[in-house]
Amino acid sequence: MSKTLLLLRHAKSSWSAPAHNDFERPLNPRGERAATIVGMMMKQEGIVPDLILCSSARRTLQTMDLIRPYLPRACPVEKSSTIYEAGIEQIFAALAEVPDNIKMLLVIGHNPGLERLAVSLCGEAVGEDMVRLREKFPTGALAFIELKIDDWKKIAPGTGQLQRFVTPKDLV
Repeated sequence: MSKTLLLLRHAKSSWSAPAHNDFERPLNPRGERAATIVGMMMKQEGIVPDLILCSSARRTLQTMDLIRPYLPRACPVEKSSTIYEAGIEQIFAALAEVPDNIKMLLVIGHNPGLERLAVSLCGEAVGEDMVRLREKFPTGALAFIELKIDDWKKIAPGTGQLQRFVTPKDLV
């Protein structure tokens, strides 16, 4: 038995918008287009997470809102302030709390936490996608990681294998 972890970095945000702070920064138009493209790809490929765990920052919530129309309505969402600006230890702790009936989890979050988590999970894996991921986990990128665990509490460094790494540029 295994689990699938999808790591989606929020789409491109705006630095020029009149946000009060980093937490409130919105997506820019390029980010809005990229999130929509990722959502369309998920629908076309039949990717249906059992749960979405989303940072409660504005740009991650907007990213989620743009992919939601391409997912089944029944897909539950859990908003979490703990994965905003989280290090990998905090993200591992949040993932260990995921119920075992969740087979495919989509996490929408931020760098550097998501990139470090992916590299930690996949250890010394090789391949073109792993090289690309190590070079940069750009905004709007989606990593597909197969976990060799049957219980989310067992998630740990080296328990994953990168199956695919997709960026918005790959999809246009």
